[in-house]
Amino acid sequence: MKKPLRFYISVAGAKLIIKLMRLMHRNATNLPGEIALIFYPKLLRYFEMPETVIAVTGTNGKTTVSNLIGEILTKNGYDHINNSFGGNVDTGIASILLDNCTLSGKFKKDTALFEMDERSAPRLLPYLRPDWLVCTNLQRDSMKRNAHPEFIFRILNENIPDKTKLILNGDDLISGRLALNNKRAYFGISKLENEQTTEDNIICDISDCPQCGTKLDFSFRHYNHIGRAVCPKCGFSSPEIDYDMKSAENGKAVISSKGSEETYPLLNNRITDYYNVTAAVAFCREFGLSEKQIADSLQSMNIVSSRYESFRACGKEVIVSLAKGQNPVACSGVCDFVRREPGKKAVIMILEDLYDSKRTSENIAWIYETDFEFLKGNGVEQIIVGGKRAADYIVRLLLAGIDRDKIFTCTDEKDTVKLLKPEKVDKIMVMYDLFNVESLNSIKSQLRQLGNGDNNENS
Repeated sequence: MKKPLRFYISVAGAKLIIKLMRLMHRNATNLPGEIALIFYPKLLRYFEMPETVIAVTGTNGKTTVSNLIGEILTKNGYDHINNSFGGNVDTGIASILLDNCTLSGKFKKDTALFEMDERSAPRLLPYLRPDWLVCTNLQRDSMKRNAHPEFIFRILNENIPDKTKLILNGDDLISGRLALNNKRAYFGISKLENEQTTEDNIICDISDCPQCGTKLDFSFRHYNHIGRAVCPKCGFSSPEIDYDMKSAENGKAVISSKGSEETYPLLNNRITDYYNVTAAVAFCREFGLSEKQIADSLQSMNIVSSRYESFRACGKEVIVSLAKGQNPVACSGVCDFVRREPGKKAVIMILEDLYDSKRTSENIAWIYETDFEFLKGNGVEQIIVGGKRAADYIVRLLLAGIDRDKIFTCTDEKDTVKLLKPEKVDKIMVMYDLFNVESLNSIKSQLRQLGNGDNNENS
C-alpha cells in the first residue's frame, strides 16, 4: 500500500515527541498519538500491522484479562507489542504503534496485544484488523460514557472484521451474540458447589429473550444478568460452553475443555476474578498454548495493584479494591465482596472520577442502580464517603436502610481516614475509582502511618 507523505511526517514527528517526553521523564502513552491523529486523522489505516493481532475489550475485566494474557505470552516466549502501560482508546494505541514501528510503518515484532476501549471500536477495529478478539462482558457502565449495553453491543457488532475469531463470555447473553457468523469459543462458569449466587441485584440488563421477547428462565445467575438461561417459548438459550469452570477450591480452578478437565491457579476468590482467569485460559488454549504452559505462567502472577491490593495497618487487614465510579455493576460487585468478607468492617468510599470533579456530571442515577443495600448489616460498622457528592451518598445510603450513625462524610477524599474508628473493626476496606489515584495514595499512606505501621505488604 502506497503511503502518503503526511503518514511519514506523522511517524517521524511522533517519534521525536516520544523521545523528548522521555527525556523529561514523561510516559508518552497518549500525547504523541493524539498529536499525530490531529495532524493526520487517517494515520491508523496505513500501519502494516504485525502478523498476529489480539484485542481485548468489554465493560469490566478487560485490563486484568489483557494483562494476564500478556504475562502468559511473555512467559512462553512471545515478544509482543502491548499497551499495558498506555491508553486503550485510539490516541493511546496510536502512541504504542508509533513508538514500536519503523519510519515506514512496519513492525519488528510479529505479535501485538491491545486492550481496547469498547466504545472506541469504530475508530480502531477497522484498522487493527485483529485476528482475535476477547470480550469479557457487556454490562451497564457510565451513562455519560457508554450509554447502555445494547448501544455498545451495536457499535462493536458493526465493526468486528469477518476474519476475527472471538473468545466470548457464554454466560453473558449480550456479548455472547456478537458477530454471529464469526468463528468463536465460549468461556463460562457453572454454578459452583457452595456458591452463594447474587440474584438480588437491582440491575439485570437482559431479562427478556432477544429473539421473541418472552421472559427468560434463568437456571442461575452469578450476578446481574451473568448466568445461564433459556427462553420457554422459542428455545433460545445460553450457548454450549467450550471452557467451563466446574469448581474453584483451595486456590485452584477445574476447567472442563473438549471432554477433559484441566487445573489452573486462581488469583483471588471473587467471581469476577474467576471469569478473568477463565477468559485468559480460553484465549490461550485456543491460541495454541498447553494446559501446563498456562498453569505454570499463572502460578507466579498476582492481580495488578491498580485493581486489588491488601496490606496491614494498625493491626488490621486493609483491602483496596477498584470499584469504578459511575459504573453500577462494578461498584455493586465490590459491595457484594464487602458483605461476604467475615468480621467487622469499615468501608471507605472515594468514587468520584477525577475528570468529573473538574467537569462534573449532574446525573447521579448510577448511585441508585448500585447495590448499596449489600452494605446493610453484614458486619459493616462504618461507611465513610469522601468527595463533593458526599451529601448525595447520605441520601442513597439511608434509602438502602443503613443506620445514619454508621455514615460519615467529608468533601475532601483525603480526609476520610480522619473519620475512621479502627478500634471498632477488624478490617478496613477501600473502594475507589480508577481516576482518583492521588487521593487513594494519600489514604493508603495515612492508613500505614496509623499505629506506627504494621505494614507487611501482601499485594
